[in-house]
Amino acid sequence: MCPGYEFSYDSLNLEIFGRKPENMLIGNSLNCYAGFSTNESVRFNSSSGGLITQILIFALEKGIIDGALVIKMNKDKPLEPEPFIARTKEEIIEAAQSKYCPVPANVAVKQIIDSNPNEKFAVVGLPCHINGIRKAQQINKKLKNNIVFCLGILCNHTPNFLATDLFLQRYNVKKEDIIKIDYRGNGWPGFMRIETTKSTLKISLGKYWWFIGSHFFYPKSCLTCSDGFCELSDASFGDAWLPEYSHDNKGTSVVVTRTEKMSQLLCDMKNELELIKIDDNRITQSQMGMLYFKKKSLNARLKFISNSSKSQEVLNPDLIDYILSIYVCFTVLISSNPIIRKMLAKVPLRVMWLYKLPYSIIVNSINSKNMWKKN
Repeated sequence: MCPGYEFSYDSLNLEIFGRKPENMLIGNSLNCYAGFSTNESVRFNSSSGGLITQILIFALEKGIIDGALVIKMNKDKPLEPEPFIARTKEEIIEAAQSKYCPVPANVAVKQIIDSNPNEKFAVVGLPCHINGIRKAQQINKKLKNNIVFCLGILCNHTPNFLATDLFLQRYNVKKEDIIKIDYRGNGWPGFMRIETTKSTLKISLGKYWWFIGSHFFYPKSCLTCSDGFCELSDASFGDAWLPEYSHDNKGTSVVVTRTEKMSQLLCDMKNELELIKIDDNRITQSQMGMLYFKKKSLNARLKFISNSSKSQEVLNPDLIDYILSIYVCFTVLISSNPIIRKMLAKVPLRVMWLYKLPYSIIVNSINSKNMWKKN
């Protein structure tokens, strides 16, 4: 079942949607939207708009599903993500917000397999999670029959656990003192909130992501992944990184629906969601940095770390892609050195920012000029 072992996007697209994608950047699509939950509390306390949380609540209350595979942080071990089946509105709300650490979603799949035959479920996950679910559905009839829809979260990469560990060291926060940690929420783009036995820290996304989201903490599997839009989900959701939403401090998401049932579900939620249709070009523009990493520079990285790629169409790299990939792979490589790790816990964030600045400038320049975009 593991998508990291082997994976065929073509065959699964044909099996799930009956067609191959016309748009190689976002995958199969029926409709594209920008929007948010009309519940102000749900919207404000989610990562970006609260759409997934609101959809799950609606589906649960209407009897479309009996539960949803989601993630929360473990109450007893607050730095560890805990996959579980949410069966109440309160449990769904508890699982809101992104978790910027590795998540073993497969742990909760067994709960679906062991459930009553007539129960229905939704699954929320990153591309690697949903891809694994889709493969599992090929060989397990209960998973195929009982999972009624998969909601995908757009993903550039998942920071490894070292990212949070070293970030906490920078603030002299001891793990044993932590009561609760939230990576997003409190409006958009949100804050990391670290509650300890001594105090509570609130750090903006723009301040902490330069560290946690840096290439020093990329897992190798993320370097070989070409799916940022969770292309095999029934619908995908992500931050609306577009100029018209740059001053939106409550949160707005972009959405790609791929099946009629998901498009109909969103139409049925006209009182719970505020949605406007947008062109698929606006969707890609909102995620250009991620798409460059997934679709344009992938084969350049594979020259340094692997001999083959998953069977999905990506663009051919240019010389500049190879140069940038050397930077990325070198950064990932040196982060495994114990001395470098100790330095990362102490080096000023401005130095980290300056280290990444040339990469960011070049990628932003490439994206702004649409030097590679292909539909």
